[in-house]
Amino acid sequence: MDYIEENDVKRLLVIPDGYSETIIASQMPGSTDNISLTFYFDQSDQTTNPIIKGIISGIVVEMNKNLSGGKDIIAIDDVETIVGDFNFIDFFLPGMIGFTIMQTCIYGSLERNTKYKKDGILRKLLTTPITRTEWIFSKMMFQMFLSFVSAALIVIVGITVYGLNININLLVIILIVANSFLFTGLGMIIGRFVRDEESAGMAGGAVTFPMMFLAGTFFPLEQMPDFLQSFARILPLYYVNEGLRNAMIYLKMNDALFFSAVTLVFAAVFFIAGLFLTKWKED
Repeated sequence: MDYIEENDVKRLLVIPDGYSETIIASQMPGSTDNISLTFYFDQSDQTTNPIIKGIISGIVVEMNKNLSGGKDIIAIDDVETIVGDFNFIDFFLPGMIGFTIMQTCIYGSLERNTKYKKDGILRKLLTTPITRTEWIFSKMMFQMFLSFVSAALIVIVGITVYGLNININLLVIILIVANSFLFTGLGMIIGRFVRDEESAGMAGGAVTFPMMFLAGTFFPLEQMPDFLQSFARILPLYYVNEGLRNAMIYLKMNDALFFSAVTLVFAAVFFIAGLFLTKWKED
């Protein structure tokens, strides 16, 4: 179990010592020897596990048939690697929180920026006492408020409809705040290069759709090819999703702390970039 946790192994088949000797001894007349293989698996992955377990079970059945005509010489013991009763909805709900906040913040910021730009509101803001930094920060605060409302509604549905045991702690709050600032800043960066509302939706979709499907929102990264897994690990939504899962569901606080730190770095970079790229005079 320590090896599985340290190396983030999703599935592991353990063949015990003495396996070969037991198989040979089972062929002796009157032998009652048998041996068990141990299949460790991450029960949050409800898609791949049944397929792999079916393959292993089919092989074991065929081996028992060849060895003894069907007698159970080889058995399989299943061991869940995540402590607790977790299923796919436990994996899915934190991903939906991260995805919903991403959509809300990027499209909210992007569409509002392009509308203000088209209507000349950004130029008019130059005549007001508000500074560019204050205006950007206020937009991010508004998006953060919407993010908490969205997250609260998703959590309420998860608890009332699915009976999930969700843990709300400081890291969850930090991740939601960082997520809001991150994707609001990203929306403002995209808005800097979009000139009309019609193209804003296409630009937002070009950014959000790859992250939606590749950042582990709906299914684990392990189901994708290696090169896509490597690509997913440079996407900010991946760190948000994994941070929320570890902080809310799995209670792996060391992992949650790491993902939170990476998310905060992304948030700082996009906030600063959005601050410098939003220029009222040029708009």
